[in-house]
Amino acid sequence: MNASNLLDKLPPVLRRRPVLFGAAGLVLLVLVILWLRPARPAVEPTAYYEVKRGDFTVSVVEGGTLSAVSEYSIRSEVEGTARIISIVPEGSYVKKGDLLVELDSASAQDQVNQQQINYEKAKFSVEQALAQLEIQKSATNSEYLAAELKLKLARIDLEKYEQGQRLVDLVEASNKLVQAQAQLMVNMDTYRNSTNLAAKGYETKQKVDSDRLAVLNSANALIVASNSIWMLRQFDEVKQAETYRAAVLQAEQELDRVVSQNVRKMAQYSADLITQSNTLALSEQKLERDKKNLAATIIRAPQDGLVVYPVSDSHFSSESLIEGGAIVRNRQELIKLPDLSRMKVVIKVHESHVNMIRPGLPAFVMLDSMPDERFRGVVEKVAPLPDTQSRWGNPNLKVYNTEIYLTDTLPNVKPGVSAKAEIIVTNIAGAISVPIQAIATYQGQPAAYLVHGHRSEPRPVEVGMFNTKFIEITKGLKPGDRILLSPPFEAREKDLEGSVLAEGEKAGAATNAPPRTTPPAPAPGLSSGEPAAG
Repeated sequence: MNASNLLDKLPPVLRRRPVLFGAAGLVLLVLVILWLRPARPAVEPTAYYEVKRGDFTVSVVEGGTLSAVSEYSIRSEVEGTARIISIVPEGSYVKKGDLLVELDSASAQDQVNQQQINYEKAKFSVEQALAQLEIQKSATNSEYLAAELKLKLARIDLEKYEQGQRLVDLVEASNKLVQAQAQLMVNMDTYRNSTNLAAKGYETKQKVDSDRLAVLNSANALIVASNSIWMLRQFDEVKQAETYRAAVLQAEQELDRVVSQNVRKMAQYSADLITQSNTLALSEQKLERDKKNLAATIIRAPQDGLVVYPVSDSHFSSESLIEGGAIVRNRQELIKLPDLSRMKVVIKVHESHVNMIRPGLPAFVMLDSMPDERFRGVVEKVAPLPDTQSRWGNPNLKVYNTEIYLTDTLPNVKPGVSAKAEIIVTNIAGAISVPIQAIATYQGQPAAYLVHGHRSEPRPVEVGMFNTKFIEITKGLKPGDRILLSPPFEAREKDLEGSVLAEGEKAGAATNAPPRTTPPAPAPGLSSGEPAAG
């Protein structure tokens, strides 16, 4: 810095009247010069980092809970709600058939008793409907036989008239006509003889009148007989034939009517029997369900195992705690019997790391109760969607449930133990890596500050994988380079007004700068392992 520049930096009062101050002004001038002189960077050796090549391990570390891979869930099978009368203490080891839970059975017993009565009523109704059906079968059969007999008799009467009775009636009428004709001839001869005898004086007038009356009667009888034959042929035969045919037709119609009525009645009684039978079946099913419901108030162990009470993952769950006197709903989980032969650890992986995790990756599990032991495992499953429960209280937090199955045999530990899992994402051999805090953003690009003596200059770099402490450098640095562990504050990017940009604002600090590849900020969960020296 030359003298003119130094004077330019003096306050206006000092520039206008430098002579007036004398020795005091000289001292003040020296102090100002010392204050304005740039200090030489005196960086401790620990402020530098020498770039090295070595093996670089990328892993994700998260805490979780130990649980069984498979577990038998004991749930309340009682309909509605029920109160817990007694329950086996949590942590107890039970054998198959041991009593686990006893629920209040008073309501279930009342339902069984009431349904038993309903079942007996339905059974009696079925028996009645069956008896009514049998009675109706007999009645309809009798009605059908009567109608069928009536039709048969009507047909016989018609056949009898057409083939016999009509001829008999005609013969009788003809005989009467012949008799009337013969009687008329006889009476006429008698009258003629009596008339001749009376003329000779041998017969009385009374006798002649009597014979004449007989002739008149015979003539009338002949007329009646002749008219009877005519009426028989003209009217009576037709009338009788139509009468018998109508009787046959009526009998046929009555038989059809009886058949239709019988079918309807039988269908009605059969439907009533089916209805009563269905009612009985439903009543029986309800009785069996109520009995099953009553039996469900006593819950026994289906297998040997350790008793574990369930814990709801929801912050808004309204389910009661599992304890004596608590009211539980139907299908509510009461007890878990985990299979301790296979265990797993469920962790929650942050969204910034989930793309690195996939099934099949090796992992190590450390139990909080056994911090010196490491157990091997493998990633079995990664949830495809974020865990919604973990976003309660922090909507921006997105984590993914990840299951790690342990392949090593665990000692006698119980589910629910806190654990920490380290998932080995990859091992990069011969990688160049630097501390992650040594990488800053310069003109929209990741950069490291290369040290030259007492000076430092930004060096653009390209980054790769990272963990909590170190980040891989794929281009821009070489082994032996020295970089600042912490970039200088005054070297950080500033906006147009001179304010230091926040981490999220640096991307737009340099105008017309190409898009940067910002080194990912260390998110919770990455391992802190350092790279091995090359």
